[in-house]
Amino acid sequence: MKKLPLRSLIPNLFTFISLTFGLTAIKFAIDQKWQIAVSLIVFASFLDNIDGKLARLLKTNSDFGVELDSLSDFISFGIAPAIVVYLWSRSLFMESSWAVVIFYAICSSSRLAKFNLSNFEDKNDLKKIKFFSGVSTPAAAGLTLLPLMFFFRFDTPLEANEFIMKFYLFIPAILMITNIPTYSLKGLRFEKRIISLLIVLLASFLSLLLTDFWLAMIILIIVYFLSIPFAIIDFKKN
Repeated sequence: MKKLPLRSLIPNLFTFISLTFGLTAIKFAIDQKWQIAVSLIVFASFLDNIDGKLARLLKTNSDFGVELDSLSDFISFGIAPAIVVYLWSRSLFMESSWAVVIFYAICSSSRLAKFNLSNFEDKNDLKKIKFFSGVSTPAAAGLTLLPLMFFFRFDTPLEANEFIMKFYLFIPAILMITNIPTYSLKGLRFEKRIISLLIVLLASFLSLLLTDFWLAMIILIIVYFLSIPFAIIDFKKN
């Protein structure tokens, strides 16, 4: 019987922690502890970026890890954000539709299934390395939770935008199942001359993350979605 080294379990451990955070976010949303609920999903997204990189670094990539990561993503980013927004909007006396949550879950599951199928395709295709087809589930979760982050940071009167909030979940849901090219972190390459600038920007962002967490997350999510038009142009050039 083949024995697995301990290091092969480390990436899966991070995936399980990410899953735990996503599921626990729903529990805190039920208790109306909104900031904790959103924070847990944010931390889950950070861990989701780490587990794959750890697997490649430790050379422990496996089909099991890929499937486990997708199932974890479905809970943490395909269900939890939609339920948090649904419960939060109801707490503001808005009569939100559960059908929108179902639609979001269907789109996220379709997105993950499509992503899994792409793993069986040519992995040497530069476009598939550099770009995603559609918005990833963690990115969609960030856009889903953006109104709550604005509320936490700026105390915005979202009750006045009841109509928008009722149907807001449709936007990230539809973005997940489109074929719009978006940048993949593992495919990004930068010229040497701008490395110093990137280090300064990263250090500034980390400083802001420690001092003003919600503002940092708002900026990060907005910058990501503003990058989509550039990704489309870049995709057409390749």
